[in-house]
Amino acid sequence: MISLHEYGEWAEVKDRQLLENYLKSIWFEYKDLNIYENGNSIENKNQSQPFLRFDGNFLKANNFVGFIQNDKDLIEIFPKVFKNHLNLSNTYDKILMLKHIFYWLSYCRKWRFPFSKVSLDSFDIDSFPELIINLIGNQFLETITRQPLSMYQSLEETLDTPKGRINFKRYINDNISHGNYHHIDCNYEPFLIDNNVNRVIKYCTRLLMNQTKLSENLRVLQEIIFILDDVDDLPCSILDIDKIHLNSFYEEYIVVKHCCEIILKQHLYSSNSYELTQWCLLLPMEYIFEDFLAGFLKTHFSEQWEVEFQKSDEYLCNSPNVFKLKHDIFLTSKINSKIKIIVDTKYKIRSNEFKIDPKKGVEQNDLYQMVSYAFKRGCKELILVYPNISEDIKAPDYFEIVSGFSGQEKIIIKVLEVPFWSRSDFEKIEIKLREVIYNELLM
Repeated sequence: MISLHEYGEWAEVKDRQLLENYLKSIWFEYKDLNIYENGNSIENKNQSQPFLRFDGNFLKANNFVGFIQNDKDLIEIFPKVFKNHLNLSNTYDKILMLKHIFYWLSYCRKWRFPFSKVSLDSFDIDSFPELIINLIGNQFLETITRQPLSMYQSLEETLDTPKGRINFKRYINDNISHGNYHHIDCNYEPFLIDNNVNRVIKYCTRLLMNQTKLSENLRVLQEIIFILDDVDDLPCSILDIDKIHLNSFYEEYIVVKHCCEIILKQHLYSSNSYELTQWCLLLPMEYIFEDFLAGFLKTHFSEQWEVEFQKSDEYLCNSPNVFKLKHDIFLTSKINSKIKIIVDTKYKIRSNEFKIDPKKGVEQNDLYQMVSYAFKRGCKELILVYPNISEDIKAPDYFEIVSGFSGQEKIIIKVLEVPFWSRSDFEKIEIKLREVIYNELLM
């Protein structure tokens, strides 16, 4: 097993060619997903995979966290914010990093993972893929036990006694023309537990059973197979997921469906119907940081503020309409609609001495970007948000920019770090983050 940080250390890999080909196939399949657009241009998508960089038989992680598993290697990649604070060889530290990652994902819009705050506090699995199997398996088991799903299933069958609707076209062509008048082709919809949803769940469970090495995970997955004993064992694909339509009453099954999507997308690369020999979960951290903060604001402050993600209804240039603006987070006060705040997230680690730097660790292009936002939107409140670099949350910094047109107009850009992680106080991150956002971002 290889454990890495983003942009961290180099590690040796057993079979570079196999791994690189696998990563290229993943990128080819996923290149149209807009979650990967942050920091990766369309041109780059058509050229090479962005997950790892190689130098001979050595590899290094880029800006994605997660895991890659195949026959010969298991590679785990953890966020760079932990690089100077948590040890990859320490079991406790790895568990703590995983808790952080899944806490962040709980506020993200594009990934819906099956866990609760209780499961975050209690799990003690230090392997990324085994943790995913554990969370998915327990969600499957809890859902099918608490809310067994029977559905009307469309069937076409030849019967001696009519049932449902007679398919006269098939009846004439297949039976009457051959003298089998007593064989009647019927279409009907019985209410069955053996339906497409349960077949997909059972199939995905078998894939995970072949992948896990933990006895607890195996026990949970075997119990699912036992409960779904009356459901046919049939290989499924991502196309079967697309055919499943659930109403809001089956909310838990919507989460289950998403978990099955995660599994079956990886199964595109397996040559055996019941083996998951290669699978991965790779998440772009710039997007995670942005989406986590947006989701947090939406969850806890939506009564006072309208929170818009990736707002892009304006062009920087009016003639012609080019260079579309895209704000990470755009806030509008529900009490006074004239109060607007542009929030730009920067998943960058500033140096420990940034406070004595006149630029405060802010890159010049980032400040240029904020000024163009302010000029176009007529917005004077702009905030750059960075993850914390230590347990001690530093006070905000400010940049004052005076207009060169008349000298009367000026904008203030606040540079703020938020409690994104904690080594000693993970349980209180949410409380601290709410306090910082309320006091420094929205006041």
